[in-house]
Amino acid sequence: MKKMSTSTVINTGGREGESKSVTGSLDVLTTGVKKEGYTNPEELFAAGLAACFNGAMQFPLERDGLGDKKREIRAEVSLLGDLPDFTTLHLEVVLIGKIEGLRKEDTVKYMTETENICPYTKAIEGNVAVKFDAED
Repeated sequence: MKKMSTSTVINTGGREGESKSVTGSLDVLTTGVKKEGYTNPEELFAAGLAACFNGAMQFPLERDGLGDKKREIRAEVSLLGDLPDFTTLHLEVVLIGKIEGLRKEDTVKYMTETENICPYTKAIEGNVAVKFDAED
């Protein structure tokens, strides 16, 4: 299989640290608690997931002549578990879509199809609960 791209990010300090891409295009401070100017791994994952999923949704929309429709994906990534038992930690994802001019049911239909196209949702399949919802 042809490698289409590789992205490399280096983290120092874990959740209380810094993540930088080797290209210099990403440089963020990370934290496990809410702090002004900081992000967390779940927010970074949500950003990547939303962008990848929205891009992948283009394929079924184009197939059906709807590729020009404005669309939006909101990814809500939750960290769940009970500390100090670290073995219980896991993620849950809710993807909320909006496609210009489509009913909620139709948007969810395209999102369900996109789940089998998007590399992110395919990567987490069977490991992370993913729920779909839509807005008019």
